[in-house]
Amino acid sequence: MKKKTLKKFASVVAISGMLVMLAGCNSSLLNETEVEGAQRPIIIQGPMPIEAEDFAKKLDKVKVEKSGTFVFYKGKLNNYPVIVTKTGKGMENTAAATALAIEKYDPIAIINQGTSGGHDPSLNVFDIVLGEKTTNIGSLKTTNMDENQGIDPTSWIPMDLMASEGSGSDPNANKVRYYEGDKDLLAAANAVKDTYTKGKVVEGIIGSADFWNSEVDRIKWIHEIYGTSVEEMEGASAAQIADAYDVAFLGIRILSNNKTNGGTYNPGTAAANQEYVYEVVKEYISMMKSK
Repeated sequence: MKKKTLKKFASVVAISGMLVMLAGCNSSLLNETEVEGAQRPIIIQGPMPIEAEDFAKKLDKVKVEKSGTFVFYKGKLNNYPVIVTKTGKGMENTAAATALAIEKYDPIAIINQGTSGGHDPSLNVFDIVLGEKTTNIGSLKTTNMDENQGIDPTSWIPMDLMASEGSGSDPNANKVRYYEGDKDLLAAANAVKDTYTKGKVVEGIIGSADFWNSEVDRIKWIHEIYGTSVEEMEGASAAQIADAYDVAFLGIRILSNNKTNGGTYNPGTAAANQEYVYEVVKEYISMMKSK
């Protein structure tokens, strides 16, 4: 190839490279502008398919994304972005799904909702508890007992894992940690509670842990120590992660059963709760738009 041709070819390559770089910069700037101007979505969490998919069906223009075992239904409600997350059951699954959702989607708020077991005998199946507070009822420290001295769960004490970075001997950790429900989300939930006709809607304390309690005396003990209205397996871990990222959070749980007053399990409660949460989200969107 002649020198002139080589020089011409080199110039064309250089100019092409600059154009590609400029296009990349413009594209990057455009993407940044779109992200900055975008509306931050509301995340609705449900552990099992029956606790998530009914709500997902109510969204417009749904796109499904998956990451690991977690499923995200991205859509719109009243032209506002809403993402339903099927987290899977349990504290670890929910903590991971919450952190992932926050990192991926930068939500403005998270509602963790689904079914629960009653701790308060005044509450019945189909009643709904708004999480004025949410707490981990599975973080416990046992008393000292030597071999053959037995086991006494009623002597165990709550342990606040966020109290310090020291060992388990830190006395500051021997207390209950509560995560407060976001005031605006609570206001939206209370504003539409009259639309729910299948039971009461009350504020209370939601307890979470990786166990399923069917011992009434154990349930009564937890209710006395923590003041819990209901128990489930996810909410406190989502609340903890949301708090770490400073994202507004609220737990909304419906009683699917209540051992303390003989209320038997009803699977229809999962759909009923999603209907109510749907009204809550619409109200919250309306509140944000009016600001």
